[in-house]
Amino acid sequence: MKLLLKYRYIAVVLAVLLPRIAWFVLLGGDLPKPPRDQSVYISMAGRVATGEGISYSSEMGLLRCTMAREVESLSNWTRDTEYIFGIIPVETPTAAMEPGYPILLAALFMITGPCTGAVFFLNSIFALLGAWAVWKLMSENWGEKQAMLAALIWSVYPYYVYYSAYAMTDMIHISLLPVIALLTIRSASKLSAGFASGITTGILFLIRSTVLFLVPLQLAWLFFKRRWRAALLLLAGFVLCCIPWLARNQAVLGSPVLLPTKGFINLWMRNSPSMLAIEGIGIPDFIEEDINRRDLLEYPPMDGLDTELQRSQLLMQRARQFIIANPVLFAYLTVVRAGLFLSPIGGTMENPAVKLVGILIYLPMLLIAVREALKRRKDSRIIFLVCFFILYLALHSLAHGGVRYRLPVDTILMVLTSLFAGRKAGWIENDTNREELGKEGKLRE
Repeated sequence: MKLLLKYRYIAVVLAVLLPRIAWFVLLGGDLPKPPRDQSVYISMAGRVATGEGISYSSEMGLLRCTMAREVESLSNWTRDTEYIFGIIPVETPTAAMEPGYPILLAALFMITGPCTGAVFFLNSIFALLGAWAVWKLMSENWGEKQAMLAALIWSVYPYYVYYSAYAMTDMIHISLLPVIALLTIRSASKLSAGFASGITTGILFLIRSTVLFLVPLQLAWLFFKRRWRAALLLLAGFVLCCIPWLARNQAVLGSPVLLPTKGFINLWMRNSPSMLAIEGIGIPDFIEEDINRRDLLEYPPMDGLDTELQRSQLLMQRARQFIIANPVLFAYLTVVRAGLFLSPIGGTMENPAVKLVGILIYLPMLLIAVREALKRRKDSRIIFLVCFFILYLALHSLAHGGVRYRLPVDTILMVLTSLFAGRKAGWIENDTNREELGKEGKLRE
C-alpha cells in the first residue's frame, strides 16, 4: 500500500486507461454491441458539428421507422417517417434529448472527425475525472489508504469499463456523480463548493436529466447541516446552467421545456405489457387479467397534433392515466425493476461473463456495503450517500431509465466497501468514526 500511495497518481491513471485501451483493442476499434441508441447520439453529434443543431435528420427518421416495423407492437406508432418515435418532427429543432452529450461529442468530431476514437477519448477523460473525484471524496473524509482502494476499484470495475466504449451518456453520467457527491459534502464546510456543486449538477442535468431529482436531496442535506447559504448557491449554480437550455427551447419550440420530451414516451412504453415482453419481462396472470384501460396503451391518433410538445403531452397524459388506473401493475413492475437493478445477474443481459462478474464482484460488494452503512449510520455523510443510492434506485425502478443492467451509483457501494476494508485493516487516519469504532476493538493503531 505504501508503494501505491507513493505513486498514487500514476497508479490510478494506469488503472483507468489500461483496461479501457484493452477493451477498445478487443473491440477492434468498433463500438460495442448491442447498439442501443448509439446511432442516435452519433447522428445528433454530427448534426451539431455541421451546424444543424439538436435535431433529427430525415435519414434517421427513415431508419428508426424501418427498424421499428420489424416489431409488431412498435409499428403502429412509427409509420410516419417524418416523425421520430411518432412524436418528434425530423429536420426540426427538438428538445427530445439532453443537449450535453451531443455537444461534447460534436466538439471532438470537429477536431478528429466522426470516429470511434473520439467516443473512446471523451469517455476516458471523464473516467479519469470520476476516479479523481472518488479519490478526493475518500481522502478528504476518511483517509488516503481508503481513497486509494476506492479509486482503484472504481477504475477497473468491469461494468464501468464496459460502458466506457459506448457512444452514449452512461460513462459521463457515472463519472460526474462522484464529483457531485464530493462537492456536495464539501459544501458543508466550504461555501464556494456549494456553487461548484450546483454548476456540476446542472452540467450533468444537461447530459442526463435524471439528476434533476438529486437537487432536492442535495438541498435537504445542506439544510440538515444548516448550510443555508451553501444550499442557495447550489440552487443558483444549477439554475444558471439550465437558463440557456430553457431560453433555447422557448425560442425554437415556443415553450421553456426543461425535461426531454422523449421521457414521456418512455414512461408510456415502460408500463406496457407488450413492450415489456420484448425485454423478457412477463406479467403474472393474476395481474394481467385485471389490467384496466388497455385502450390507453394503443397509439393514439395524432390528427391535428403537429408539434413535438402536443404529441409528447398527449402520450404523457395517457401514461399517467394508465398508471393511475393500474396501481397494482405499476407497483409490481416497480418492485421487479428494483430487484433486477440490485440483482447480481442484472436484467435481460444474457452474457455469462456479465453474470459471473455480478456474482463474484458486485454481490459481495453490495452485501459489504449494506453492512458498513449500518455500522456508520450515525455519520451524516454516509446517510447522504445511502440516500443518494436509494434515490437512484427509486427513480430507475419507477421509470426504467439510465444504465440498463447496473445503477450508475455503484460508486457508493465502492466507497462503503473501501471503508469496510480500511476498518478491518486499521486504516483509521482521519476517519471521524474512529472513537466510536474503536470502542468495539474493531480498529487497531
